[in-house]
Amino acid sequence: MHKKHSPDRHDGFAKYRARHYRGARHTLLLLPPAKRRALQRNLIFIGTTLGLILLIALFSKAQAAGGSYVVDDGGINDPGECSVDAWYTANRHQGNIHNQTLNPACTFSALPAVEWSAALSRASNAGDAETQISPQVKAQVWSQEALGLQIAVSATSHLALDRQHAFDGADFNVPLTWQPVQALRLSLNGGWTHAYNGGEQNHRLTWGAGFEYQLADALTLIGERYGQEGGDQAWQAGPRFHVGKLVDVDVVVGQSLTGDHNQWLTTGATVRF
Repeated sequence: MHKKHSPDRHDGFAKYRARHYRGARHTLLLLPPAKRRALQRNLIFIGTTLGLILLIALFSKAQAAGGSYVVDDGGINDPGECSVDAWYTANRHQGNIHNQTLNPACTFSALPAVEWSAALSRASNAGDAETQISPQVKAQVWSQEALGLQIAVSATSHLALDRQHAFDGADFNVPLTWQPVQALRLSLNGGWTHAYNGGEQNHRLTWGAGFEYQLADALTLIGERYGQEGGDQAWQAGPRFHVGKLVDVDVVVGQSLTGDHNQWLTTGATVRF
């Protein structure tokens, strides 16, 4: 299970509404400088990401993938296949809290049951930023197409790149996916996490449940609920748009169920090749 930051996110929808009247430019100038800069970063990231994805899509064949969702499924990439996930997350009410993640993953033909990945993420909070890399190995231990069942195990470590003490924790997760009908996939996760925060070590059990329901060839609805024993809990949901057979684009809203009940918005895309 990917160790996810939960930043507070900026309301990017006002920007799109403002485009449709002549006073939009003046309205944007009235925003506080911090929110205006966050809005500009959001636009630049989305534009750059979509441009790169469209270029990759010309040479690739995309399939469904986890993307920014925390609940994992029991499947892995096909042997000889790679994928790239990219997403941007921003707090709804505080534009200076956000993060970006790029997560490449591959399954090599020599080890057809094992997927290797390394998520690179950068989290920013009011000018303070931290970069983290999370290498992961995921092995599919059982797959029965007739029953629609898949089971895997994964192990992930988290390393801070801009701190003297680099080790930030590790996760172990067992995802199970059941597909009772063609349009519906249900996933359950159970695992354990070890977090190292400034000298304080925490060990907690983790859990998660999610669904994917394909409404049409170009649209799938996804939702999940996840948490830690005695720790954070949250939900996420949103549509996944399938742009032809080449690209998947996610728009995800989420909310923490503990603490300040922060809300966030994530935009992302997945390409496989």
